[in-house]
Amino acid sequence: MKHVEPNGLRVLKHRTASRLFHWGLILGFMPAAITGFIIWLKPLNEAMMNLAMQIHIAGAAILTLSCALYAITSLDRIVAFVRLSFTWDDKDLGWMLVGGGYPQKMLLGKQIDVPPMDKMNSGQKIFGICLLFGGSFLIMSGWILYAFLPFAPKAFSYWMDFGHLYIGLFLGVFMFVHIFLGVYNWGEFKAMFGDGTQPLKEAEHHNPLWISNKIESVSPVKTRSS
Repeated sequence: MKHVEPNGLRVLKHRTASRLFHWGLILGFMPAAITGFIIWLKPLNEAMMNLAMQIHIAGAAILTLSCALYAITSLDRIVAFVRLSFTWDDKDLGWMLVGGGYPQKMLLGKQIDVPPMDKMNSGQKIFGICLLFGGSFLIMSGWILYAFLPFAPKAFSYWMDFGHLYIGLFLGVFMFVHIFLGVYNWGEFKAMFGDGTQPLKEAEHHNPLWISNKIESVSPVKTRSS
């Protein structure tokens, strides 16, 4: 949905619920991921390792609550996210073959043509699929290990812990890459953690299929001159 602001036409890209959910990911997943690396490497003394574990559990609780609230309040957005993440065509293959143009831009300072994308590019789709399944497993396995470790069969506990560790490491590294690219695309970062809007021209550059096919025009809002 479009609206006019003093500095030009903008598009609403992220609803309030989606932005709050991302804040939940920052406040929940990031502390859990960082302390997860610490728990794995064990570089600290016993007292600090205990503190890391407490932060890990607190981060997991925030992440779990954020996911549950988002599922309750925005199930339609989750359905749309899953549908788009699993929708692939030749444009996605072309995007992947050139890395979305990021290696050329960051390493060579060159702008190349990339296939047009919808609201999510192909890299975001891959990350979304990994986060959907991997994140669900991390939450499930983490609480199972927390609550039932003394009672669960040893083989079951071993494989739960093994999966929790290595899927957590994978998603932790993937998340840091995601954050780096989000900050690199500063306009997208501001849209997600700001008011949810993005300049229309910027959105047309990154997500032309979404702009042309899926946003709804509304009458411009009149603004007062200062």
